[in-house]
Formats: sequence, C-alpha cells, structure tokens
Amino acid sequence: MQSAPSATTGRLHRVGSVSIKVAQASAPVAAPQSHGPQNQPLDEKGLQQCWDAMLNAMKEELPKLSEQLKDKKLNIEQEDFFTIEVNNSYLESEIKPHLIRMLTYMRNRSGRPNLNCKIVVVYEEKEAVVYTPRDKYDVMQKSNPALDTFRVLFPEVDY
Repeated sequence: MQSAPSATTGRLHRVGSVSIKVAQASAPVAAPQSHGPQNQPLDEKGLQQCWDAMLNAMKEELPKLSEQLKDKKLNIEQEDFFTIEVNNSYLESEIKPHLIRMLTYMRNRSGRPNLNCKIVVVYEEKEAVVYTPRDKYDVMQKSNPALDTFRVLFPEVDY
C-alpha cells in the first residue's frame, strides 16, 4: 500500500520578503569649485560673467547653441533665479535638453548651488499682411470710409 504524500513534501515555501545589506564604499564628494563669494547676492554683472564663461566652455562641444545664446538677455527675478529671454519657441526647445548641464556649470562657477532659471519666449509683434479680397477691402475702408459710397454706386465691381 502506498502512503499519501505529506502536505509539506515537494512544495516550495516562499518567503514574504528578503533584505540584503550591501556595504557601500563611501567616496569623498568633491566640493564645488567656487569662483565667487557665496554670501553676496548675484548681480547682473556676476550673472553675465558666469553666462559668458559657460558659453565659452560649451563652444567646442555645442558651437551652434553657444552662438545662438551669445546675445540673449538675462534677467534676475529673485536671489538665485534668473530668466533667459529668447525670441522663438524653436530656440527654447534647443536649450531645454542642455539646460541641466548649463546650470550645473553656472552653479559651480558662481558657488550658488540653488541657482536656477526659466526660459521665457518673447514674441515680436509684426503687422499682419492681408491676403483675401475681403480683408483688403476692410483695410482700405478703414483708411477711406468713402469707399462705401462707391460700392453702392458700382455694386458689380469686384474688390
């Protein structure tokens, strides 16, 4: 006669969780290389110097972006916050992938670990060009209201 297998033989027992402690070697963290005093607020001149140094450093790796950013206006909004004014959203999308590296360089250069920025797109207003005949007529009518009289006298004329 065969004996029935016991309930515990042949089954896997799962443990709810496993914890493994791995000793990590502690590497010394390099202090940021500070070129400016930390206790003074960052002014326009100091910000511009950091910006120019950052652009010079990225000339070799990203010459096109460096050239595009050369004459951009920087505005200090708060103590460690500034804005970069660009004139189109294409340039904004070109800057964004490199923004972390740019800020890291500027933070190390200025000695301000909390330095941050935002890209602001400033669109230039341009006078619209009219294309359709009705738009052209409306523009001409604003400058010369007597045009309505001619329209009544000559209804067949295309405008």
